[in-house]
Amino acid sequence: MKVLALDFGGSSVKYGIVDENAVITESGKLPAPLSSADEFTDTVKSLYEKYKDTVSGIGISLPGNIDPETGVLFGSGVYTELYGKSVTDIVREKCNVPVTIENDGKCGALSEAWKGSLQHCNDGIVIILGSGIAGGLIKDHKIHSGKGFNAGEFSYMITTPGDYSMLSSACMSVGMLGVTYKLCKLKNLDLSVQDSSPTLLFLDSLFSSKYPASTGEPKKIKADGKQFFSWVNQGDEDALQVYKEFMESLGALAFNAQICFAPDRIVIGGGLSMEERVIPDLQAEIDKYYAGYGLGDKMRAEIVRSTYRSESNLYGATYNFIIRNT
Repeated sequence: MKVLALDFGGSSVKYGIVDENAVITESGKLPAPLSSADEFTDTVKSLYEKYKDTVSGIGISLPGNIDPETGVLFGSGVYTELYGKSVTDIVREKCNVPVTIENDGKCGALSEAWKGSLQHCNDGIVIILGSGIAGGLIKDHKIHSGKGFNAGEFSYMITTPGDYSMLSSACMSVGMLGVTYKLCKLKNLDLSVQDSSPTLLFLDSLFSSKYPASTGEPKKIKADGKQFFSWVNQGDEDALQVYKEFMESLGALAFNAQICFAPDRIVIGGGLSMEERVIPDLQAEIDKYYAGYGLGDKMRAEIVRSTYRSESNLYGATYNFIIRNT
């Protein structure tokens, strides 16, 4: 069996032909079809027409609150033109082929349960460090969706108790969106030249009292993940301050998730996890809680890096298709 796997993100859609052994034979990327439902389905159809003689169906990974049984996207995420629609139904109407869909974070978790870092674990947690914090819970080797299909929405985990704004969320303390915003304010960087600049400018309208504008002309330097860790490894004080908050918050998030769910493993994925120091620094941060609380090894999860990295959602969308069509 081969599947046309589609990973819809905020700026692009990745696609790949993936077989039942998790082998990708062809892949590519197109601009994200955000303007309308028709643009979305036309994009899927154009790719399906290219590979229709090769694949058994289409597996979709999409951000947002999704019912994988009905395919309805209830809300959240950037594909606002699809809100309230059954994405699987409208794609089937265009392509006349089996279609499955799942939330992008849950696809990331499914990829690890399939043939990745959780393939030999019954229970696991996947935390994906992107613009926000996606992820999923694997229970008995299956996705645990939870009430309203919201299990694993780690972006909303509280990392600063007592602050009831989005500044208290893991999205702002651990996600690249928050990291970039804080770097821009501390280093007087131009928000308009950053990735996700419209969102950053909106955040600035909300939080400018806490992070007032600096004097002088903002520098047009892009504070992406690569630049962030370059500054950190050079010992830049502003970047080290942001990294300290990032690591403390990620440690609290992972430790709390471990205590609540007691998984065998916690898998850390996403772009920020690719920096070599992140996993050992995270383990050291969590170890402080175990030592401070006097907890034994039976309460400890193994922390590992994602197997599939940037392609995890393609594998997860494929696995979701396989388990729903076999």
